[in-house]
Amino acid sequence: MRTKKYIIIVAAGEGNRMGAEIAKQFLPLDGKPILIHTIDAFLNHPTLIFDIILVLNNSHLEMWDNLCQQYYYLKPIKIVIGGRERFHSVKNAIDTITDHECYIGIHDGVRPFVSETVIERAFSEVIEHDAVVPIVPMIPTIRMTDGENNRSMNRSDFKVVQTPQVFRSEIIKRAYQTPYQSFFFDDATVVEHHGYTIKLIEGNEENIKITLPIDYLTAKALQKTKLIHDISN
Repeated sequence: MRTKKYIIIVAAGEGNRMGAEIAKQFLPLDGKPILIHTIDAFLNHPTLIFDIILVLNNSHLEMWDNLCQQYYYLKPIKIVIGGRERFHSVKNAIDTITDHECYIGIHDGVRPFVSETVIERAFSEVIEHDAVVPIVPMIPTIRMTDGENNRSMNRSDFKVVQTPQVFRSEIIKRAYQTPYQSFFFDDATVVEHHGYTIKLIEGNEENIKITLPIDYLTAKALQKTKLIHDISN
């Protein structure tokens, strides 16, 4: 029976767009690196147990070792070295999973606010579907540009994609045997390229990807709100 669940947390980027001295996944959030908050979202899930594989840049291994000295519970996490593109980083992690029938979730290391409900919903839905992706509505007004031309688009036709994206192991493994293509924007794109259908589920608005300085400011506000909520309960 298929029961084992893996989470690949991708945190191999340098985070140049953030403009900080350290990679964005290691920036502090309420005194703890963003990456640790992300890991905790899965380790502390109240009902699901995960084997975690963390993908890091080779240059960040010493920083990770230091974090393991501070947060001792991180030591059992398997570390995989990232590749040239995100695609290669994910492939490196997938290739270490030897179980033939399991579920594999892939999550951005800089999404620390994924909710327990979304995690549980994704791993529940994948039992009946090949691939599951959380999404939220497109809020801003958008326009499509084509050279010097542009036109308005119906934002209700578009959704914002989040992680974790969860797959049956045999499907995601098969998909990642294909050569890298520049249009592989996320894991769902790779799987879709192989002819599989993506099941969309409701995500949570707080599950932002911390990429730019404005995202970091938003994350600080979200963390403060979360702490106030936890104290009040």
